[in-house]
Amino acid sequence: MRTYLAPLGFDSRRVVRPVLSEGLDEGDRVVLLQPVGGSERGEDAFEEVENVLTQVVPALDLQIEHLPHNDFVETTLYCADLIQNAEGEIIVILGGGAREILLPLTVATFGSDVFIDTILQVGDIDSSVRRVPQLNLRGNVTDAEWKLLADIADLDTLLSISEIANRLDKSKSTIARHVPTLESKGFVLTEKEGRKKTVDVTDSGRVFLRTSTNQRL
Repeated sequence: MRTYLAPLGFDSRRVVRPVLSEGLDEGDRVVLLQPVGGSERGEDAFEEVENVLTQVVPALDLQIEHLPHNDFVETTLYCADLIQNAEGEIIVILGGGAREILLPLTVATFGSDVFIDTILQVGDIDSSVRRVPQLNLRGNVTDAEWKLLADIADLDTLLSISEIANRLDKSKSTIARHVPTLESKGFVLTEKEGRKKTVDVTDSGRVFLRTSTNQRL
């Protein structure tokens, strides 16, 4: 079972294309997000989504949620509740709808990444559907862990824990102590290669380093 969460504006294709590209089966649920007090064009877009998707799954569970839009925090909390209470495989579509809904949904999505399986983005320029990396933007690490992450990123090559320790002139035990914490945050990914464990900085790790640099200088 999948649950899709998607803001819906006036262009139904920004919902239909990513849903169909990801797949739709019986038992799946599509939840469309619109601001309270919508317009006729919004209602028309909902009918267009319904007409297309129910051709694929006639008994599709298609719902609409009308969100508050005058209070950014309340809208973000509403979106977070929808994400965390959804069932099955959770897929969030970031691609359309009113900005008053899209921006809070984006914040809630990256703040609730542990609940989400897939994030899809619909491009404004070419209308393509892309998968978005699930970035942990809430990282809380010690100065020593942050420094190690930055040092590994600067090495810019896939290395084992022993090789990292040699390159950085640090003890292997120190590296081995910090790497599990960084991996639990999603900032590095380790893989076993024979008797070695290699360490690679993830997209989350790179973004975290860039956005938290000023806090560590």
